[in-house]
Amino acid sequence: MGIATAVIADAKAYQQVLKAHKTVFMLFVSQHCPACGEAGPLFERIAGKYASSVKSLVLDTAQTPRHPEVTGTPTLLVFQNGEMVEKLKGFDEKTLSETFAKTRISPPTSTAPSPTPESRHPSHQ
Repeated sequence: MGIATAVIADAKAYQQVLKAHKTVFMLFVSQHCPACGEAGPLFERIAGKYASSVKSLVLDTAQTPRHPEVTGTPTLLVFQNGEMVEKLKGFDEKTLSETFAKTRISPPTSTAPSPTPESRHPSHQ
């Protein structure tokens, strides 16, 4: 299946990903799931906006050990600080966008810090 972007080999690997990143979005898909064909690209498009602050994975259930929270595909699991905070069984663009917003993450708008009065050089005040 073309949309899988990662393979997790075992339960230990799940924990390593969760420990290494504050916020993790895991989308579980299946090759035999018609809805996954739309969910994967939609997820990748929206998740791409948050690539600097979120770890996003698309996992094919045929190549990844079973996760106890995944009983069908597509299923999105959202973790913050190692704890699951959201579970979606299927979603549309609005729901997915709202899920990112609920994690209080916003896409970066600029990498340059805004000047503050305290950061100005004394000669410019």
